[in-house]
Amino acid sequence: MSVSIVTVNYNSGACLRRMADSALPQMGPADSLVVVDNASMDDSFERLAPLAGKITAISNMDNRGFARAVNQGVAAIASDYILLLNPDAVLADGALRALESFMAERPDAGVAGGKVLEPDGSLQLACRRGFPSPWVAFCRLSGLSFVFPRSKLLAGYNMTYLDENEISEVDAVSGSFMMIRRSAFDSLEGFDEDYFLYAEDLDFCYRAKAAGMKVYYYPGAEATHEKGVCAASAPGFAKREFYRTMWTFHSKHYKRKTFQPLNWLIWAAANALALAAPALTRLSAKSGRRRVKAKRIKRLLGKK
Repeated sequence: MSVSIVTVNYNSGACLRRMADSALPQMGPADSLVVVDNASMDDSFERLAPLAGKITAISNMDNRGFARAVNQGVAAIASDYILLLNPDAVLADGALRALESFMAERPDAGVAGGKVLEPDGSLQLACRRGFPSPWVAFCRLSGLSFVFPRSKLLAGYNMTYLDENEISEVDAVSGSFMMIRRSAFDSLEGFDEDYFLYAEDLDFCYRAKAAGMKVYYYPGAEATHEKGVCAASAPGFAKREFYRTMWTFHSKHYKRKTFQPLNWLIWAAANALALAAPALTRLSAKSGRRRVKAKRIKRLLGKK
């Protein structure tokens, strides 16, 4: 059995090399690491030069988006399993083989995701998710899922009612640390390239489950993810894409099941948020800088 790690890079700085350094020692002779660079403007891709011969590097002249770059990377390999790993993620010792073994023991699994941790060691909630149906999206946007995190009815998006240390069958896992059976990837014809950034992992898991495959969350394999490093180079664009792709996902999988006036409302909300995204991002950044400044002043004054 073999595993190919596919990483899509865009301006990830020093993170990309740290990812590679965590993955290469865990790989066997039949495994491979493919890095697809989407026209980065920093030196992140060049930092891999000392690893020539140990990795497969693909350099694009333009930013092709995540889904298209994943398909490009997978086309360059011939392995039994594909591990999608973000450039700002670091594998814990033994994580690669642990996730591969789990998949091998579960022939019904088309996809499995490991336990993804924040840099502070807490669970990154997006590593296991429910599909954003109109109800699930409403509960999240209204804050109900945060008020009632243990409710299966109200906390369906991040599935916070599940034990983070137990194996669970879920709707979807995060593309930041996601293993896919190669036969499943091929049968579903890869990632949907209508998605440029965000939701392509949700879409793939949705199609996998619709085809009768199972999607698992497996906490026995861990990775730490410094979320948002690539998006940080263009935060307004990234936020806009998030809202745009939520509508794309809805229109592909829920539009025909939804009362038409509600579709209009969802379309209007998604587009309004997408248009407002750059301004909202700037306001959020200013607010963050104010909080940092306030903390510094408190420290100077000797206050906690």
